[in-house]
Amino acid sequence: MVTGEALRDTGRTLLDFQGVMFGALVIVGTAVLLSQPDALNPVLYAVGAGLIALITLITGIWRNHPTLQRFSVLLPLADLIGIRVTAYAEGATLSGGALLLILPIIWIAYSYGLRAVLAAIALILVTSPAGLLSQYSEELDPDNFTRIVAYPLTLLILAGAAGVSGARIRRKRVQLAAQTVLTAQAVRARDDLIEAVTHELRTPLTSILGNAELVLRTSEPQTVARRAGVILRNAEQMEAILTDLLLARSTGTVLLGLHRADIDLRALIETSLAASRAAADARGVTLDVLASDPLHADVDPGRIRQVLDNMLTNAIKYNRVGGTVVVSETRTVDTVTFAVTDSGCGIAPHERARVFEPYYRTESARRSAQEGSGLGLGISRDIARRHGGDLRLVASSSRGSRFELTLPLALSER
Repeated sequence: MVTGEALRDTGRTLLDFQGVMFGALVIVGTAVLLSQPDALNPVLYAVGAGLIALITLITGIWRNHPTLQRFSVLLPLADLIGIRVTAYAEGATLSGGALLLILPIIWIAYSYGLRAVLAAIALILVTSPAGLLSQYSEELDPDNFTRIVAYPLTLLILAGAAGVSGARIRRKRVQLAAQTVLTAQAVRARDDLIEAVTHELRTPLTSILGNAELVLRTSEPQTVARRAGVILRNAEQMEAILTDLLLARSTGTVLLGLHRADIDLRALIETSLAASRAAADARGVTLDVLASDPLHADVDPGRIRQVLDNMLTNAIKYNRVGGTVVVSETRTVDTVTFAVTDSGCGIAPHERARVFEPYYRTESARRSAQEGSGLGLGISRDIARRHGGDLRLVASSSRGSRFELTLPLALSER
């Protein structure tokens, strides 16, 4: 797709050429008027000059319009017609006006290539005086050598040189554009990876800081041991995320690999709940779990932990103070669905379709004092889908929201 900046650059180039063309016409026309005013047909000359002036005006007004740029080769071809009319007006088969043919021919060769040059030559032959063309079938007059041989050859040589240079520059431009696209993709991939990993590091780091503060405020051995365990597990999760970052950097990919294992999802939920409890306590949010027996699935525990952490973090962070978060479970023959329901302010209907878009934050989230990047839900849904499941917003109202994570069960659980 052509960018606005590329359109403007092309438009400026077209206008620059037409400005040179019109300026040269004014200079040549003035010279003709001063040197041979009696031989000039002013009406015919005005028609030719007016055509070039009209093309210049059109270029100045619509130079950035995609349609005009798509058919921009017609501009110098129209200039050729205008030049030929001014040459007729001077009453000569080759004169100052005809010399202006050099400008559009070289421009056409440089910008549009061989086919456009052939079209221009055909146009010149069609508009050339019959007397000039007939001289090529007669015996060559030495006095006319420059006019009928040297000048056309010089014009063709200049056009050929301009065509070769233009083709080379166009190839370089295509190569540069391809390299620019690849560079932009690499930079975007790097930025996406850094932002995604930074977002995922924030959750375990928040848990570590919260539990560390609780450890400092208590002297009960059991509480200290429990909180220390949470800190250790979150530190291990951060280490795993950083390892993935280094791996992605070395392989040049943003899509981090999955390391599947047969794990107990119930235990994974308990680990995520333990990591979120400090944040919940700080806001007075009650965490309720409505889950049954141990449940095994073939998943990447680190990635699914990221999804559960994100679901719980959002449910706590955007909940009302003193609210509730309920984690429930529903099983089918092949899948299990974990639902996280909060008692927050909900998500407006027109925003529900966009909650998984990168960087998108709802209006209520932006108004709140809670920080966020708008990346978590999109990353989490991607992780769920790569496991063969999905993450959905299934309900939202002024009484809260409900997100559901669906995963395929391990064969032993079916």
